[in-house]
Order: sequence, then C-alpha cells, then structure tokens
Amino acid sequence: MKHKKTIALIIMIAVAGTVLNLKVQHYQGGEIYESANKAYGLLVRGFNVTVIVETVDGKTIEGTLLSVRGSTISIVVNGTTYTVGGPEATKEDLKAKLIKIIYHGKVYLYEVSPMEGKGSEVFAKLLPDQYYSVRYSGKIYIEGGITPIELGKLKYLADYKTYGSITINHLGPNGAIITANMVPVQYLIKYLDNYTVYTYGLLYVNSNERNLPLKLIEVRGP
Repeated sequence: MKHKKTIALIIMIAVAGTVLNLKVQHYQGGEIYESANKAYGLLVRGFNVTVIVETVDGKTIEGTLLSVRGSTISIVVNGTTYTVGGPEATKEDLKAKLIKIIYHGKVYLYEVSPMEGKGSEVFAKLLPDQYYSVRYSGKIYIEGGITPIELGKLKYLADYKTYGSITINHLGPNGAIITANMVPVQYLIKYLDNYTVYTYGLLYVNSNERNLPLKLIEVRGP
C-alpha cells in the first residue's frame, strides 16, 4: 500500500512538472527570433510576460516584457528598459545565452459598460482579487483642469514602460478626452485619481479564472 502511494506521488509530481513546463518556454540565445515571436504573440493577446535572460557573461536578469522589434526583445527591470539580443548581439544591452519566457493563466476579455465617477474609484472596480495583469482599452472623458504635465506622465508610462499607449484627443481648460490602448489600470487609478471621469471600453484580465462581474466577450489561451 505504501509502495502504491509512493508511485502515485511520483506521478503527481511528474504531471505538475509537465504543466509548469508548458508555461515556461526555454530558448537558447541563438533562437532569439523564435523566442521573440513567442513572447510577442503572448503580449499582444493580453498576457503578462516575464523574461529571464541568462547572459553570455554569466548574469541572470529578470524583467517584464515591454516590446519586440525584429529579433530584439525589450524588457523593463525596476523601471529601466533593457534590450536583449542573441549571443553575438552588438547593439543590444544584453547578449543572451538562454532566454526563458514565463506566463500564467488565461486572458479574460470583458466589455466595460459606461462608468462615471472619481477616477480612482471607477478604475479600482476593474481590479479583481487575483490577477497577473489588468489592461484597459477605451475612451476616457476627464472633467476638470487636468494639466498637460499630468497627462504627459501618464502617456510616458503607458507608451514607454509597458505594452500600451495613450492618445490625447483633446485637452482644454475644462477637461480632456483621451484614448487608452491596453494601459495598466493601476496607471489610470494613479493619474486620474481625483478627476471625474466617464469611460467605456474593453478590459484584458490575465488571471487564473474569471473573477469579475462584467460581460465576458472572449477567453484567450496562449
């Protein structure tokens, strides 16, 4: 009986290891094109992607995937952006010997019906209890004297520190109209905190399960 339990435990560990490996893709540095394509494919679908780079000089660097251009991968590490290339790279910051692409769960795409209220309160409603990333795409009308500097900070973070963008459609003395494209909800909470907003759009939640009471449009796998 004890022997059977031991065998069952070994099988369970093996299965768990297989599941884990499905979510951790390993690439040699020479496979930079393949790893870049895989990472980018996950990113555009709404996944939060972590990249671990083992460099040719023995360093290990972990960051959040920002973008992919050709065979160059850009990651953000503690607010600083680094470019990653293959082992013979000359222009990139890091020469990769091994690249690991890590992702979790699924992406739940929700429809966000029109909401109005204080910015921090409105967008906080879009954060579930558990998530790997939450991104918002939609039109946002902002009431009040928001300044170009405040919008500029939001746009900079969205455009250059994460996979997303902010388009400023209108800015005047009584308010502004902006369009968010896959912008982390945390940025919207921070920079639109005390302003009254009216918004509607789409929400991309990378999590382990459906966990928001919104209309579900699509469930995306890797």
